[in-house]
Amino acid sequence: MNRGQSRFSPVLLLAAALTITSCAAVSKRMPESINQMDDFLSKRNPGQCGLYHYNFERQAPRLYSESQIDSIHAAIDYIKTQCGPAPNIETTRLLLLMNQRKFDDTLIGSYTIPQMLWYRSEKEIVFRWRRWTDVYGPGSYSDNTHEKFLQFRTKLAESVVADTTLPASARAIGLTYEGEFDSSFSFIQSKEMRNSKLRESYDEYVSRVKRLFPARGNIAVFSGSWRPQGNNKFLGNHPEIGIQFGGETKSLRFDGVISYRFSSAKDSFLVDSLGQIVPTNTFNSWLFGVEAGYKFLDFHKFSSDIFVGLGYDVIFSVTKAGDPETLKSHGSLGASVGLRQRVFLNEQNGWYVGAIVRYCIVDYNNPRGTDLSGNTLSISLVTGWSLHETLYQFLRKLNYKGNWRR
Repeated sequence: MNRGQSRFSPVLLLAAALTITSCAAVSKRMPESINQMDDFLSKRNPGQCGLYHYNFERQAPRLYSESQIDSIHAAIDYIKTQCGPAPNIETTRLLLLMNQRKFDDTLIGSYTIPQMLWYRSEKEIVFRWRRWTDVYGPGSYSDNTHEKFLQFRTKLAESVVADTTLPASARAIGLTYEGEFDSSFSFIQSKEMRNSKLRESYDEYVSRVKRLFPARGNIAVFSGSWRPQGNNKFLGNHPEIGIQFGGETKSLRFDGVISYRFSSAKDSFLVDSLGQIVPTNTFNSWLFGVEAGYKFLDFHKFSSDIFVGLGYDVIFSVTKAGDPETLKSHGSLGASVGLRQRVFLNEQNGWYVGAIVRYCIVDYNNPRGTDLSGNTLSISLVTGWSLHETLYQFLRKLNYKGNWRR
């Protein structure tokens, strides 16, 4: 056999298969498990299956123009039998059935929405084959077959969208393969689609994605007033700024907390400075702690949690001027309880504002000096974000209009 005969043997083989299977019954079902797809595009040398797909993409537009729709369906069934399901042929089957007015809800399954997302991802990363040898093996396929096939499939989708007599679900799917992804997913969430099988599939997929990512990150800044309540009340009220960072689940939250209090003390207090008792009103204070909270109220736009915390609380006072300045630290292990309330202003990125009330029991160490034991109360305004970047990307691609947080 010469080289030319060998080169065209895959074409002849596919043509023979089309003839044998042209009378086969057309299966209307989408593949039950899209994760079983034979992803020939990811292989360096896909071999015979790559040639089947190449020949299908080359011949399908011609067969359609000649009204040989049954032959296209037969080719799809043959390739699926030989190589497994693949999104390019299953999408073509679906659009052809829509154009033939053979579309109904039996074509919609749990993998309809994931397949639409797969196509969106392919288009958005501008997936274009630069070297045909990487896709179809060592053959010299340097033509623009795939680009022509994509144009053919886009025209099929456009004809589906333009046909207002087709079911709304068909037109919504058509919008996806026409390239109008956001419009497609917006249409699925419209009132017209409320009781459709496609809307049900969409809602179930969103719920499944949310269940995959139950935890969310939290980062926030707060600012308020720190108020000593016990023997240390003479220190006076101080401005406080701080940050929170951690995560939360459906009902729990865990955060690290760092806060800083500043400005001079209201009244002077005594400290032991290198064996001498001296007065000072210099005041700087830090809190390094952790908190665990329980969300007893959690709605779409409003959340309240009670929390307990444990941390290291320290006051720094100046005992002696010099170079460098000598600092005296008064540390305490503190326990706290509190309440945090949040109002979510953006359901997509989780931006919120709210307030935190934190009550802490401390006993600052100050031997031979003024008693610094007592309790403290912090009242702060807080703003932050509760988000999960991976979940955010999924819901953004779905153009989800509901609440992204819950």
